[in-house]
Amino acid sequence: MYNFPAIYIANGTAILLLLVVMLSIRKPLHHGLFEEKMYYAMIVINIMQCILEVVTFLLNGKIEYRTLTVVLNVLLFSNSLIFSFFWTIYADYKLFADMRRIRRIYPFIAIPAVLMIIGCFINLVTPVFFVIDEYNVYQRTDLFFLTYVVTYSYLVYGVVLISMYRKKVHKYLFLPAVLFMIPVVIGSALQFAFYGYSLVWLGVSIGMIWLFINVQNEASYVDMLSGLFNRQYLNDILLMHSRKGDKGSILAGIMLDIDSFKEINNKFGHLVGDEAISAVGKILHTAVGSKGISCRYGGDEFIILMKTDSQKEIMDMIDTVRTKAALFNEAEKTPYQIHFSIGHSTYQSGHESTDAFLKRIDTAMYEDKRRKIDEGIIPDRRWSY
Repeated sequence: MYNFPAIYIANGTAILLLLVVMLSIRKPLHHGLFEEKMYYAMIVINIMQCILEVVTFLLNGKIEYRTLTVVLNVLLFSNSLIFSFFWTIYADYKLFADMRRIRRIYPFIAIPAVLMIIGCFINLVTPVFFVIDEYNVYQRTDLFFLTYVVTYSYLVYGVVLISMYRKKVHKYLFLPAVLFMIPVVIGSALQFAFYGYSLVWLGVSIGMIWLFINVQNEASYVDMLSGLFNRQYLNDILLMHSRKGDKGSILAGIMLDIDSFKEINNKFGHLVGDEAISAVGKILHTAVGSKGISCRYGGDEFIILMKTDSQKEIMDMIDTVRTKAALFNEAEKTPYQIHFSIGHSTYQSGHESTDAFLKRIDTAMYEDKRRKIDEGIIPDRRWSY
């Protein structure tokens, strides 16, 4: 026996929540990035599934709608597989932002979904995953579990991918993947446990909203070009440290400026300049690791914050950054090379403002740059136009 009020409420709530998210996406779809288009597609599929599921429940047992019921169930099964496959692509692209990787790997990863969808459409003429009997009553076949295995395997694959590579590709805030899966698993379990209810797609919609919230958090605190924290996050960290007044450790700041960055832009174009900023983000993420945080301060300037007990730890970090940059210059076939002017100091939280601290490391960095200019290591661009 179906609980129609619960079915209407669950799916209606899911649709309303997803419509709110859709209205919050202000950028026109044709101007969006690839991952934004994938996310939008998953929302549309989720809404379609809510509507289809309600209709199939309503038609169940009505003999005159048997053909329509078969078609709608085929669409339900197929859309579930497509949604889960899109989720893996979305997660992968958010991590690696590499369309070549998508084109190379995902045609093979799509094979299980394609086979299941073919089976769904065969179900139009002969039972494969479900049967609609002469009374228009839905029943599962013994092969039904295969679609669930494939669907949830894709969902789990996306979560595992994020868990394994999130830190390696310097994605700081993106996607507590478990938060996406929790409502999906709970909704699925409840629907299995309580026959006649429709909770799976409500769970998926809640997971989609959590994805949306985390993407907004990422946009608020992460610089999209470098993949490092942005200036707002840096200010928040410094403010928190100044209020906390931590006496047990010293906060050190290291400011870095890319040497001759203007020349990279002028000679090779701003797209190559953007690539250089992205490369620096990867260099700093690898060099700093868990020893501190790396932020893009603005333009071609970056800041590393780290807790330290000695001057040696600061110098070791600077040496590590220079070493990673040298390795990049040797290994990567780029038309430019990455070199830094670097200044550093420690923050006396009880005796100075955060602005004074930032100004001091900025001054130290420019002293290093002036030294390089005086020694002829880098050209003096102060009077060039």
